[in-house]
Amino acid sequence: MIVALTGFMASGKTTFGRAAAARLGWDFIDLDQEIGKTHGSPAELFDSRGEACFRAVETEVLSEVLSSAPGDTVLALGGGAILREENLQMLREAGVPIVWLDTDFDIILSELDNSDRPTVRGKSVAEVRAMYEKRRPLYADAADFVFPVRTTDYARVIEDLAGTINSFKKI
Repeated sequence: MIVALTGFMASGKTTFGRAAAARLGWDFIDLDQEIGKTHGSPAELFDSRGEACFRAVETEVLSEVLSSAPGDTVLALGGGAILREENLQMLREAGVPIVWLDTDFDIILSELDNSDRPTVRGKSVAEVRAMYEKRRPLYADAADFVFPVRTTDYARVIEDLAGTINSFKKI
């Protein structure tokens, strides 16, 4: 079984997902890292070829991951993966539940503080917040489960997320 994590950039998909998967004894796949294995870093691809090219590659790699993921796997999607209807359709057809890490903006902002992510580079806090607010309804629509992250007690977040992920296996 695959359980996908979605959410805004720096919401904890990779950090929490990897730790929750380890706690459960599941495999972990980060979609951005998978893209990096064959196409170079997502940031470089985004910068050199543009967002449209990056999103097409993201869809291609997602398809490959969905067809080859081993056993029980936590899959961290990129923050914009749910922006493409084709990606959501693939996830639905594969029966992959989507968990939205609904992370408080202030926590995200602190994680982005020293980031050089292409989608926020050169943007003001107000512009990043506008992007965050614009995407929230999209994450909500895509999600099978909303997992609020309102604390920096990351051990607690990981424990609770592992329980949430494991609950899908029992369904």
